[in-house]
Amino acid sequence: MHFLSPQLLHLAWLALIPLALYLFRKKARRVPVSTLLFFRSLSREHQESAWLRKVKKWLSLALTLLVVLLAVLALSRPVEQGDADSPGAVIVVVDRSASMDAQDGAGQTRVEEAQKVMAQRLRQLPEQVVISLVAYDAKAQVVLSRNRNRRECLRLLAEIQPQPMEEHADEAVTVVRRLAALEKETQVWHVGDTAWSDTEGLNYEFINVALPEVVNVGITSFQIRQAPLSHDRYEGFLKVSAATANPAVVTTTMEITVAGRLAQLRELELKPGEASALMLPLEGIRGQRVEIRLKTPGDQLGWDDAVAAPLPKARPLVVAWVAEKPDPFTELALTSMIEAGRIEMLRGTPSSWPMKDQPDVYVFEHWLPDTWPTERPVIALNPVKSAGPIKLKPLPGLGLPHDSVRSVMPDHPVLYRVSPTRLAVTQTSLLNLETSFEPLWMAGAEPVLAAGEVNGQRVVVSAFSPSRSEQLALLPAFPLMLGNALYWAAEERSSTLGLTVLHPGDLLEETGLVQWTEWDGVQFTETSESIPAGLLPIHRLGAWQTADGRVGTSLLASAQETNLPARSKDAVTGSLPKLKGSGGVSNWPRFLIWGLLGTLLLESFLFHRKAVF
Repeated sequence: MHFLSPQLLHLAWLALIPLALYLFRKKARRVPVSTLLFFRSLSREHQESAWLRKVKKWLSLALTLLVVLLAVLALSRPVEQGDADSPGAVIVVVDRSASMDAQDGAGQTRVEEAQKVMAQRLRQLPEQVVISLVAYDAKAQVVLSRNRNRRECLRLLAEIQPQPMEEHADEAVTVVRRLAALEKETQVWHVGDTAWSDTEGLNYEFINVALPEVVNVGITSFQIRQAPLSHDRYEGFLKVSAATANPAVVTTTMEITVAGRLAQLRELELKPGEASALMLPLEGIRGQRVEIRLKTPGDQLGWDDAVAAPLPKARPLVVAWVAEKPDPFTELALTSMIEAGRIEMLRGTPSSWPMKDQPDVYVFEHWLPDTWPTERPVIALNPVKSAGPIKLKPLPGLGLPHDSVRSVMPDHPVLYRVSPTRLAVTQTSLLNLETSFEPLWMAGAEPVLAAGEVNGQRVVVSAFSPSRSEQLALLPAFPLMLGNALYWAAEERSSTLGLTVLHPGDLLEETGLVQWTEWDGVQFTETSESIPAGLLPIHRLGAWQTADGRVGTSLLASAQETNLPARSKDAVTGSLPKLKGSGGVSNWPRFLIWGLLGTLLLESFLFHRKAVF
């Protein structure tokens, strides 16, 4: 046995006070009285021997000293020594990511189940065990560090709530390793729905609180942009995924509303683990809000079922067109986009390179700079030499005509709505593509159009001459391809859109008031919050708008969180085995307090009934 608060044992000196009062009590004095009749009657009622009076006085002193001793021992919190299985310290790790908001048939979330299981385990621990509490989602938070206060730990555990964020366990593992190194014989109790893989060197135990049966379908990807070469039309890219643990094919209904009016209604059937990508045509006025909702019978996670976003207020793309020999077809395609208000063009010649103003996209035609620009995406049309990531060999003469081309990747964004039917081109060079490039059009056995991403820079290259290609002027293929290439190349530059896409956990730099159309997993609600310090950590889902007119959307869009795991039958969910010294939270102090109360009652009884004083 040892004491958890040994510093309070010094209060035992308080026993000197009743001992001094006993030793230095007043002695009896002789006082003259008028009659002894009253005192004689008292002496006959309380007639006792001298030795009995001494025993009573010693008993009174002993009871007083016992009260002080029991009080000091109770305050010092004695506990038994645990056996070899008793941990020296425990780190409780709670997963609070989005998947832990999945609900069972009774409406209980996985975090609530985790709180219930861990509270039961904590109450069984010996009092001397040091406890730390860590909660994590995208980041790790040490809620309680190395403390023996069991009540405080249980209170903080009950306050943990699931967050609509993707789980990143690496940071939590790092924090747990540092805490475990501070105390010998540290056990790590991780409660969640997915076990860690990197647990080497840790005394690690995973308590699985995942649902035994899972049904979930969610939105795992979302993009919205203006449709190339069209007014007031937008395109929404949506990816819907089903959890691998779904027991069978799931049917989900998708509702798309624009400005509160139902625009589309679709029904999808997804096998377990299957994903479906959709391109949704949207029509509306810039700034109107689009809401997309999934309704799936028995769905157990609501945070991934909806997306809200305003139609983007896009500004025109700034395109720098540098050409040594401008092709009339290229000029015609770019001019049509300028007239439609889709692009703003900076035109130059090789002699004006490098340009003072930096555009969103560079378009080089029949020429490439010796110093390759890496800060912006590039579209190279009919280049005549190699430069940067583009490697080619020019063909002699006027080129090699081909009466048809073949689409290798018809689903690539550059070829969206572009039909190669009846398309004839004149190849001007042989492309030597790096592995980061993907061929899009093939003429014979050679690529004539390719796109790729090199060191974070998007590049599109064509190896044909529009003006020398038959029927190209009569078909919309080339203008559409060029418009798609411009928007695809500038897609990563969020400044081209007035829409900012964030995820919970990101920071929004803004001051003032932010208006939210928030998705709580069941419905959209209107709310607002202020940003006093100029930085707002995003912890909501839905569409937002700042006081200065900035708009954006916050969405979960995580395949990892949508893919809810199911708990196996042999998963560890039981309580902690009984340890020697377990229950020490209250046993010994409780015994001492009850002993103290019993002693006080006994002393009171003896004082009033037996004249012990």
